[in-house]
Amino acid sequence: MADPLRAVSRLRSLRRPSPPTLAALALFAVALAVRLVWVSFVDSPYDNVFSDMGGYIDRALDAAHVKADPYPIFATLYPPGAHLVYAAEMKLVGWTHHGPMLLLNCMWGAVVAPCTMLLAMRIVPRLAVAVPVGLVMALWYPLLAFSGFFSSEQPYAGALALSAWLLVRQVESGKSTVGLGVTSSIAYLVRPQVILTLFALTLAGLYVLWRRTPRLRVGRLVLAGAILSGAVAFGAVRYHALSGRWGLVSDNAAMTRLWADTDYGRVRATWHSPDGRNLVFFFGSPPKNEIGETRELTFEGYVGDPEKLDLARRLEVMHMTSGARALRWVKNVRLLFAYNSLWPDSLHQGKGWRWIWSETSKRVLLVFICPLALLGIAACLRRPTTVLVVCTAHIATALVVAAFFFAEARYRVPYDMFLVLLALEGACTLWFSRGSSRGQGQPEVQVR
Repeated sequence: MADPLRAVSRLRSLRRPSPPTLAALALFAVALAVRLVWVSFVDSPYDNVFSDMGGYIDRALDAAHVKADPYPIFATLYPPGAHLVYAAEMKLVGWTHHGPMLLLNCMWGAVVAPCTMLLAMRIVPRLAVAVPVGLVMALWYPLLAFSGFFSSEQPYAGALALSAWLLVRQVESGKSTVGLGVTSSIAYLVRPQVILTLFALTLAGLYVLWRRTPRLRVGRLVLAGAILSGAVAFGAVRYHALSGRWGLVSDNAAMTRLWADTDYGRVRATWHSPDGRNLVFFFGSPPKNEIGETRELTFEGYVGDPEKLDLARRLEVMHMTSGARALRWVKNVRLLFAYNSLWPDSLHQGKGWRWIWSETSKRVLLVFICPLALLGIAACLRRPTTVLVVCTAHIATALVVAAFFFAEARYRVPYDMFLVLLALEGACTLWFSRGSSRGQGQPEVQVR
């Protein structure tokens, strides 16, 4: 009788979600509801199809309708992930069906809250702590504001959050191998910088294997890596087909490195199209404008030409001292947190409640979250756990990319969840230093 009873017990457990699962679903529902209210009554992305957002939607419409770009070289300016995500949504529900399209779009930002809660459970295994942390991310203004834009921030934040949670879950239990590969691939195609994080985590995994603790399921991690490698290969082949050059995924890095290393803040290029038209393309960096670096680079040809942009950068760098370059890198990192507005949301804030909410979030980030996150990083170095190593690797990536490839406040937004989680660890470190206890033994409930 014992075996049938155990089987019945297992079937019942499958039908009954665990408390963390229920909490995660509730947080997702709250975050999604808040975003749907936002896009319905505050700021609809359909009203903001301009600049970067207009480019994403134009490319998404072309992809959804399998329409060839008349000037394919310009499709290499940005990684393809964001517009492919929007193209997939268009194929599923249709661009003109606003309600379903907005629902799908809001899901990317909403999924960050439950992922944050599930990861917080690995730091403090108590729902009474983890749920409020997830609720913070559900209502976190910088992330919520991007519900109103068809930009790369929302899909990247969602894919990054899912990838981080599934990676921790994979290391702990061996589950979600395919999901980890797929979400990491989406994150890579939206913003390739995540490959730096995954490379760093691969090195950490090799170190763990050398130390033989804890046990890693290498075969399953290799499968996830193979799925990601397929995405990298797709990006490289696509880039070659469009540009005739071999590279990873786009020409975006050449322009951002120009912003990072010089006082250029604008690029204007006149391109002579094959059909005889002279087209002028202009790119300006909002934070460079805010800090007063508005020097303009002009040339003939493709505005994202990596050779011309890199030549202009190197001609400036060759006259700079090592100290001047290092100082510029530090200033670039500062732009993640201050000295520029949260573009494009800043265009709509005014001085009312949205501005107050945004400024309050910024002060909470700078005064409380960032200092505590530094303590969390220090705790990770002393007592590394899977979730802390993953969070620290993501933050390290954001800082390195900011230093060498420029930064804006909006580039930080998808990483805010990792700052919040590290801040939670930092708060625990302070609490324990006063003789308190994080909790005894295993979590109060199993985290899945």
